[in-house]
Amino acid sequence: MKGNKTFLYLVIFAGLLLIAYFVTTDRGEKTSSYDLKENKFFELDSAKVDKLEIKYKDGDLVLSKSTGEWKAVSPFDYNVVPSLVDKAVSGLKNMRLESIISTNPEKKELYGFKDSEQAEISVYESGILKGKFLLGSSSADNSSYIKKPDNDIIYIADNVDRNNYVKPLINDWRDKRIVNIPKQGVNSIEFVYPDETFMVKKDSTGKFFVGQDTTGKVFDGILNLLEKFETNSFKDTLITDFSGFVTTVNIDWGNKTQMKFMKTNTVPAKYLLKVEGDNQIYELEDGYAINLLKKRKDILSN
Repeated sequence: MKGNKTFLYLVIFAGLLLIAYFVTTDRGEKTSSYDLKENKFFELDSAKVDKLEIKYKDGDLVLSKSTGEWKAVSPFDYNVVPSLVDKAVSGLKNMRLESIISTNPEKKELYGFKDSEQAEISVYESGILKGKFLLGSSSADNSSYIKKPDNDIIYIADNVDRNNYVKPLINDWRDKRIVNIPKQGVNSIEFVYPDETFMVKKDSTGKFFVGQDTTGKVFDGILNLLEKFETNSFKDTLITDFSGFVTTVNIDWGNKTQMKFMKTNTVPAKYLLKVEGDNQIYELEDGYAINLLKKRKDILSN
């Protein structure tokens, strides 16, 4: 009986030693063991930020504010949604390194640092590179894994939401707005078709006429559409021959806006749109475009 008790004590003692070993022995990376010597990669004055480069597997995006407004200058020259860029810049300014998650280069892919997942972010102030880092996967709401390009230390960075830099499609940065023309500001709209040309004009009472004939509800729908006229997609193929753009809409709303349309031979048919002063070619669904491209008989009907 005494032997059994002695054996039991030895087992318990061995178990305690084993527990002590696991508690006190360094078993690898422990986030809490690292002392952060920095809480951000760079200081940023968001008012001076004028360029942002995002290199990703889908292509390299370059956003520039050289004209006073944010635009994409690569891979194509097009307008972007300003609020999306503002979110990205704000995240860079407010970035805070919360902790170190790994120093082992063999584990970097666990945190999104492989060619098919990571993005390289570069930010410029007044044309000068201010900082650069690699962006891995998201770690939690509004935070992501980041690292310096030449260092194996992987951090959790607060205020860096991966979704603010890597979009499902590079076109998601683009501004789909074509025109926003206030309804009350429209003075006249001229429609130029291959088979007819006519103008809708507003009189001193605010009513619209085609000659002596008053317009109906269809024209009111056109005015509503122009207040928020957006594209369905974009055409990035270089077009040098505009002879096919045979339909023109000229809008006088204090400013002058000219839009030229070409119907494609595709199935289903689409319309390409060129706005004077805008390099972008917009691509519209047929059903959406014809909400604007109405004939005289349509506009006069009730």
